[in-house]
Amino acid sequence: MQKWEYKIFASHLDPADVMTIMDASGSEGWELVSVVAVTDHLPLALLEPNDEQANELVQLQAFRYIFKRQAV
Repeated sequence: MQKWEYKIFASHLDPADVMTIMDASGSEGWELVSVVAVTDHLPLALLEPNDEQANELVQLQAFRYIFKRQAV
């Protein structure tokens, strides 16, 4: 029976940076099987550390990239 391993990469990155990660994953034998759009709710303090409203949550569009490769 064939066995698979999976990894999920969460991204808020610029598409050019994502391409670098995808190229590296492909070189390691990972195959991209799905991309899922999500909305994350992050504390503003992560994005703007010096903001007065740092406890406020902000919505941020992101993607989850799901990869698989044959387990060894």
